[in-house]
Amino acid sequence: MNKLDRVVLSFFEIFKDRVALLILGIGFIVRIIASIFVTPSIDEAYYGVCSFYPAWGFFDHPPIVAVTAGFGRLVSGSFSTLSLRFGAILLFIISAILMYYIVRSLFNRKAAIFSLLFLHTIPYFFVGMGAFVIPDNALGVFWLLFIVTLLKVHQTQKGMWFLLSGVSLGFAMLSKYHAILLLGSIGFCLIAFEEWRRYWKSPFLYIGLILAGLIFLPNILWNAQHNWVSYAYQFGKGVSRHSLSFTNFYQGVLVQAAYLLPWIMIILIMGIIKTIDKNDKKTRWLLPFALLPIGIFTLIGATQQILPHWPMPGYLAAIILTCGWMVHWKKPEVKWTFWSTGIVTAVLLVMIVIHSITGFLNLGVQLDLTLEGYGWDKVIGELEHRDLLNENTFLFTHKYITGGELGYAVRKKYPVAVFDKRSAHHFAYWAPMDSLMGKDGIFVMHPRYTTSPEQRYSEYFEEIVPLKGVMIYRNGKYEMTYNLWLCKNLQKPYPLEYGK
Repeated sequence: MNKLDRVVLSFFEIFKDRVALLILGIGFIVRIIASIFVTPSIDEAYYGVCSFYPAWGFFDHPPIVAVTAGFGRLVSGSFSTLSLRFGAILLFIISAILMYYIVRSLFNRKAAIFSLLFLHTIPYFFVGMGAFVIPDNALGVFWLLFIVTLLKVHQTQKGMWFLLSGVSLGFAMLSKYHAILLLGSIGFCLIAFEEWRRYWKSPFLYIGLILAGLIFLPNILWNAQHNWVSYAYQFGKGVSRHSLSFTNFYQGVLVQAAYLLPWIMIILIMGIIKTIDKNDKKTRWLLPFALLPIGIFTLIGATQQILPHWPMPGYLAAIILTCGWMVHWKKPEVKWTFWSTGIVTAVLLVMIVIHSITGFLNLGVQLDLTLEGYGWDKVIGELEHRDLLNENTFLFTHKYITGGELGYAVRKKYPVAVFDKRSAHHFAYWAPMDSLMGKDGIFVMHPRYTTSPEQRYSEYFEEIVPLKGVMIYRNGKYEMTYNLWLCKNLQKPYPLEYGK
């Protein structure tokens, strides 16, 4: 049996580990239940709409998030919160298998079990990346696969593994543009660590880079055809000029701590510090994969508000390093770490699921995030019942986040537009103005908002008439009313900054 055969077979070691399979199985069932009962978030619904219109790029993301959102519908033929999230659930299992393999290869089975426990008890990884649709579902898989390939380079001293590195990098870039940090991380290894410098001479390194470029090329071409809109949007978010703000910096750190749980964030940072202090060639090459994402995005948070999941890929590498340190911990310390984390995450998840079903917390429409995706299908059903939707009608909102919920509820049966001059996102391409001219629009407003379509859009339509709203009940209790307006005869295009 050659070395490659042994590598391939070793990936299946996890299926011989009953404890690992138990963790994966329980986690899978819990995430399935949560996916069924928790309504889609604004981003998830938007990604669901992306899956209706396959392309090599979108206004704000590369294409794989649409594949993630559409996979469940493709295999089941159904529209549901579970089908929307099923691709994310499967990708998390792949990420967990890759994590187990990396940690077991570097350390031992005990450390590998710890890595699975981290993934299945940390709120962001178990729920955010593990059950809900985000670009990081696929990014996590290809981020870890990239690390696997470098692990094999390190273990075998064979540069041929850089070919798979290039493939991983290409698909990671098609998942999320933040994957460019993988290139920075391997570059750091090749410059900073003596044992890695020899690979500058390996032709496989450069062939792998070419492979990555070829895989990512369709997205580059798509952007070239769309005035580089996706790169401009994402690059603009990361480098917008703002003054230094310690308040923003502390907020960014605190939100990361909330996603991870504060004591886990401290433990993971300590795992990184221990690796730096130890300076072991066996593991130090993983440091840039943790330090670059965490450090760069945390520092950006000192100048502007960051989204808390931006640094999270770095914590995947931090988990790997921390598991190697934790094998030397005393048993009570390990138990406290995972029991405390698991209990907190379980309690939070149970509360979210029960509240999504019953609304028992009585938060109100302004604070209740579970109401963001609630009732949209009932609005469409009521409009169809009133015979207000036909081939000469389109629906629209004033924000892309509500446009995503509306678009996913419509299931592509009717055009959905977003009349927002600066932030229509990809709706500017899905519903171009020239296709809507002369049609009647139905403006749907989520009760969280109070905008006046008469004031915003009267110059574009012949007449705007209020319609009877749609009352929404949850578990037999009134929650909110969607407000509706019939906007007759779109007479001139609404100005958007981009689009067809």
